[in-house]
Order: sequence, then structure tokens, then C-alpha cells
Amino acid sequence: MDKSNQIDQLWPIAAYFLILAAMLAVMMLLSHFLGPKTKSRAKNTPYESGIISVSDNKTRFTSHFFLYAIFFVIFDLETIYLFAWVIAFDEVGWLGFIEASIFIIVLLVALIYIWRIGGLSLKKRHLPYRLSQLTNPSATPPKSSHQFTDNSRGA
Repeated sequence: MDKSNQIDQLWPIAAYFLILAAMLAVMMLLSHFLGPKTKSRAKNTPYESGIISVSDNKTRFTSHFFLYAIFFVIFDLETIYLFAWVIAFDEVGWLGFIEASIFIIVLLVALIYIWRIGGLSLKKRHLPYRLSQLTNPSATPPKSSHQFTDNSRGA
């Protein structure tokens, strides 16, 4: 394959990325110049689900859901690489098969390791923290004194 044929095949991709970068720059500049520029104390106040925070809540959230998402992404990327290998199966031959097998074995070892250390088990992983909360209820954060009731709405 000669250079001119390669350039003829790659220029649409290069043009796409150049247009994409230009559009990104234009949109960021437009949002900077046309966007609102209000500065107030309320702008930096945390706001969640229509309720303005009235106290400094120090509730502890576990990260096991994030771990599941990371595990999914890691092992989902495996399918992308294997799909590329399947597409080029005729061209890579036995050497490609051996490389793909090593790749699958490494990921299988990683999955077994995660499974053995309890990274996929919610009950086993978070049981000590939950038991400490049940035996020591004073460890839970205090509730806010600004609870809404029917009388506080003026009804």
C-alpha cells in the first residue's frame, strides 16, 4: 500500500477529529462568554433534591457500588480486545491465539483474586462496619433538628 492510498483512507478520520476539536473549542468559548456570571453566597451552597442543607452531615457511604462499576468496566474492556482479536483471527494465526489465551488467563487470575479476597461479596465485606453500627448506636450521626412536620408547614 503506497502513501497516497493511506492518506486517501485516513483523511476523513483526521477531518472528523479536527472538526470535533473545533466544535469543542467553540462551545467552550461560547459557554464562557454567554453563560451567567452571578457571584453569590448561595451559589456555593450544597443543594440536593430540592432541600437546602442545614447542617454539616458526616454520613459515611460505602464504596462497594463503585467497586462493582470498576470491575464491570475492567472486564467489559476484555470483550473489546477479544472482539478485535476475533476480527483479525485469520491474520494473527497461532501466535495471536496464544497471546489472546495469555490475556484471558491473566484476567481470569485477576477475577479469581478479587473473588477470593471478598471484593464481590457485599455481606462479607461490609458486615464488620454494620455490626459496629448496631452495637454502638451513638456512632451514627445526629439527626437534624429541622425536621419538617405537618405543623411546621403552617397547616
